[in-house]
Amino acid sequence: MTGRLKWYYSRLSTMNFRELFFRAAQMQQRSLEKIFPPRPLYRQVSINKTNLAFTFPETDTASPFLIFGHPLTIDDRMDFHKDFLSGKSFPLTFSKSIDIRSDRFGSAKVVWEVNRLEFLLPLLIEYTQTRDRKKLDLFVDIMTTWARQNPYLKGINWYSNIEVNLRLINWYWCWVLLENDEVWQRDSEYQVFRDNIWLPLVYTHCVYSSKNPSFHSSANNHLIAEYTGLFMASTLWKFDESEVWLKKSRKGLENEIQKQHSEKGVNKEEASGYIQFITDFFLLSYIAAEQAGMPFSKAYTNTLRSICTYINNLLDMHGNHPKYGDEDDGRVLLPDGDATSNNFLSILNTAAVIFHKPEFKRCGSSWDVKSQLLTTHVNGKATWDAFNFHRSPTSSMFYEKEGHFIMRKHSGIDKEIYCHFDAAPLGYLSIAAHGHADALSVIVHIDGYPFLVDPGTFAYHTHAEWRKYFVSTLAHNTVTINSTDQAQLSGPTLWLNHYKASPLTTHSTRESDVVTATHNGYRKDNMSHTRTIEFDKEKDFFKITDLVESQQAVYSLHVPFHLHPDVHVLEMTGNSYILGRKETASTMELTFDRALCTMAIQGSDDETLGWYSPSFMKKQKSIVIMGELTSNKQSLTLTTYIKIINRP
Repeated sequence: MTGRLKWYYSRLSTMNFRELFFRAAQMQQRSLEKIFPPRPLYRQVSINKTNLAFTFPETDTASPFLIFGHPLTIDDRMDFHKDFLSGKSFPLTFSKSIDIRSDRFGSAKVVWEVNRLEFLLPLLIEYTQTRDRKKLDLFVDIMTTWARQNPYLKGINWYSNIEVNLRLINWYWCWVLLENDEVWQRDSEYQVFRDNIWLPLVYTHCVYSSKNPSFHSSANNHLIAEYTGLFMASTLWKFDESEVWLKKSRKGLENEIQKQHSEKGVNKEEASGYIQFITDFFLLSYIAAEQAGMPFSKAYTNTLRSICTYINNLLDMHGNHPKYGDEDDGRVLLPDGDATSNNFLSILNTAAVIFHKPEFKRCGSSWDVKSQLLTTHVNGKATWDAFNFHRSPTSSMFYEKEGHFIMRKHSGIDKEIYCHFDAAPLGYLSIAAHGHADALSVIVHIDGYPFLVDPGTFAYHTHAEWRKYFVSTLAHNTVTINSTDQAQLSGPTLWLNHYKASPLTTHSTRESDVVTATHNGYRKDNMSHTRTIEFDKEKDFFKITDLVESQQAVYSLHVPFHLHPDVHVLEMTGNSYILGRKETASTMELTFDRALCTMAIQGSDDETLGWYSPSFMKKQKSIVIMGELTSNKQSLTLTTYIKIINRP
């Protein structure tokens, strides 16, 4: 069976009968669209006015707009089908037949990131600050070029519905920003552009959004994005179908915020980097509904508040999040053009205002253009200024049902011990698209700096060997048995044979935290792994006990601890390693069980082990400290000790 056929077989195996019928209907729709290309046209449209008056803090929106860390040249000659990093281009053919699962035409992710058109909003904000009509004209020229290069259902930019809706969301804010601008409203050329280019684009995007939902096993963050784009568009632009779209998308958002989050606000995709992305969809919908005078239900509002509370608990004292699961630098809105800013803190600042939660105003955070944009209707900056800054939460937080355990201790203003223990499911729905095989993995930050880390993501559909490594069990701080993963990766975002992780016992006091959890990811080998984490807060000491039970004659174990690239091994004695970072005087003493053979492995160009991905499509060498053992014991216990040494 070829690789492509194998993927199709695996993908079909994740579907129930209802989904199979749904996919068959999609295939029929695709065939009809290819033979008889539709040309969506609207008869009439009216516009709802928001009447918002925007003022923005000074910001350097003139800086180069970055795509995965690389500067993008923005002008009216842009090629919207070209992967500007590889130089390859996608064909202008029927969109749904284009191959995106190889690098034949380049990286679809790179092209899509450009075509989210998120650079347009900072361009218009700069126009409102400078009144330079060249900025406004450039906006019109780029939009006109995009419309010319992307006829409906032609090319890569009509392949994915989430990308269609991200454009709608950004256009919503562009339109609202220009709503009361006299030059924009008075000039007849701009009126022609609105009538002949922009509104037809909005309409075709709404039609596509409505006709191509991500249901069943694909109903993850994509479906949330689709409902958000269609909802926000339907509150502003009133076409004949808008009331139907509004009702459908509003109901969808109400349902999905409940389905895709636990009662305590924990997202079920098991990808921490995606939390800020997904939360923004619900937050932007909430604000658009408020501005349109049609607020969401109390249940929706309470869940959104719980999500923000989880974010506040998840972040360490410097606003870093533990990197579990996938991340791809995805952002919904970049009004200041800064893709490197901490969107988690921005969300907390916005939530502090709209939910009146002063504790969300974190030390070290600052009011940004995005929060200013989203809270203009409630004079958010003045409210935020009235709040005092707050440190990160001081107590541990256990999310037992969800399988996320945050252990924490503060000692002094700049001292924090932070540990995240993952006993959560592999991911969401039958394909668990953005989960990693990381059951019982441990992440440790000291004084707001990552020490023991998840190495990250790096790539999705390209660089297959790297994708396979970064999602593997070996790439996480847990136990790998017989050099196999806890679940079966059958495609870049397709998992089979999901494991079940189960917290067994938990205990948390001011003096100590204890969690014991197990998973059945090695049931096919008649083996099991159970891990206990004990945190002695008085002695700044972790004890990790791993119990491996086996019915095999001989088996091998790997017990890795992956270090952040800025962490250095200062000293080695036997099975003990002293680890440090230049940013803090605190150090970590990591001591393995004597039964293990250990070594510090520096990443090299010859193998995937020992690499860290700080952001999408980027990787750098790091160190992994590896413990290895071959055993024939039916029951084996290994103990690892982590001592935090706080120096003034």
